[in-house]
Amino acid sequence: MRVRRAVPGDEATLRRVRLRALADAPGAFGSTYARELARTEADWQRWLSPAATFLLEGDEGPAGIVAGLKDDADPEVVWLLSLWVEPGCRGLGGADALVDAVVRWARAEGAAEVRLQVVETNQRARRFYERLGFRANGRQTVRERDGALELEMSLLRESPRGE
Repeated sequence: MRVRRAVPGDEATLRRVRLRALADAPGAFGSTYARELARTEADWQRWLSPAATFLLEGDEGPAGIVAGLKDDADPEVVWLLSLWVEPGCRGLGGADALVDAVVRWARAEGAAEVRLQVVETNQRARRFYERLGFRANGRQTVRERDGALELEMSLLRESPRGE
């Protein structure tokens, strides 16, 4: 498996992988399958800029996705969004590689912190992010679409994986 940055022309691939993610784990994401299904090609093109989207590719094609997006208000913060790996590829290091791609991109862009939101009840995801050096920062939000509590986690530049 390898990770590569998505480029113009990857819109159909982004759509296909994102829809698989939402079908597999609908409660893990802020969006819904129906909402993503309705996106236009122009919407998918916007995923590519100003964000950085990375694809995990296996022997049988795309097997994962993650995006990094600069915070609108704070240029030293990048948000890690939409991480997902195909169920059959989990436990093989692909999720680690996807997160690493966003962290490296964030550092190259001058970010001092990478943040994410994770559903409070998703213990597996929380442990995964903690293993990579992310820590709960005390902020939380209630997701509008379903009332799920989302915890915010941060990886600071000084963190072991953030170097």
